[in-house]
Amino acid sequence: MNREEADQALQLIRRVVSQARDDSALQNWGVIWMIHALTNCGGFLGTHVLFQQGHRTPGPFVLLWVPVIAIDLLSIVWLQRREAAGVRSFIERQVWSIWTTCMTGMVLVALINWVMGLELLFMPPVACVLVAMAFSVMGALMGRGWYVASAVFALAALALAHMPEKGFLGLGVLWGLTQLTGGVLLFRARRRRLAEGGARPRLV
Repeated sequence: MNREEADQALQLIRRVVSQARDDSALQNWGVIWMIHALTNCGGFLGTHVLFQQGHRTPGPFVLLWVPVIAIDLLSIVWLQRREAAGVRSFIERQVWSIWTTCMTGMVLVALINWVMGLELLFMPPVACVLVAMAFSVMGALMGRGWYVASAVFALAALALAHMPEKGFLGLGVLWGLTQLTGGVLLFRARRRRLAEGGARPRLV
């Protein structure tokens, strides 16, 4: 391989990497995140209200979160089909894996909190740690901007540890603001790219 061929190969690799980063928009994931900011924030605020009312068994919380999760999943399926995005990209698969793992971890922490019979909730601060880790992995995959969200949730974990009685309230507000901001940024980046005449992000 001569120098010219090597340069062409390097340019091809750079285009592939650039396309993968463009996939950070993941078709209309900006819109999806904006929807989830509202639903998940509402779920955490509802959890705070239920806990303040004295509920300690899983039943009321399951009844609250089943519709929230259903709306989240249905919004993803509906919006992705609407966009006819095709096969999932590598980046999209990673995002699914990151957040599925994070959400599963949060559910397990909540169950452990209940099984141990602890009135003092450690779930919200630990949830913030899990979310901080998720955003940190996204930063490694999709760009350094996501490290900002990771740092915010890491600091929130320390803050919520000092006020466990307001843990779900703080988590809900922070989750809503962060995911809404991320969704708006993704949506605006996609609109800006399309307005400039760029093709829709093609999944690889």
